Amino acid sequence: GKRDNFRRSGAYIMGASEFHLNVGRANSYRNLSDSAATQYTVAYNYNLSKRTKLYTYYTRINNNRNASYGVATAGDDFSSFAVGVRHNF
Repeated sequence: GKRDNFRRSGAYIMGASEFHLNVGRANSYRNLSDSAATQYTVAYNYNLSKRTKLYTYYTRINNNRNASYGVATAGDDFSSFAVGVRHNF
């Protein structure tokens, strides 16, 4: 089936801090009603150096009745929280 989707994202950088926000939407498939989903993510990064950063984020997916993004059962919602360190070698 076919469907339309979009994602919008933005970032605000202030010194070593980065604030991120994005939202994405997968509309329903044309041949499957109520199959849309929306994802929201907020994130914060702190750059310790040019190659190392601390990060944290929260993301949530709101599935419609016939959508199963990030989950095994259609209609269930998904969320996750992460904290970590990234170092580029």
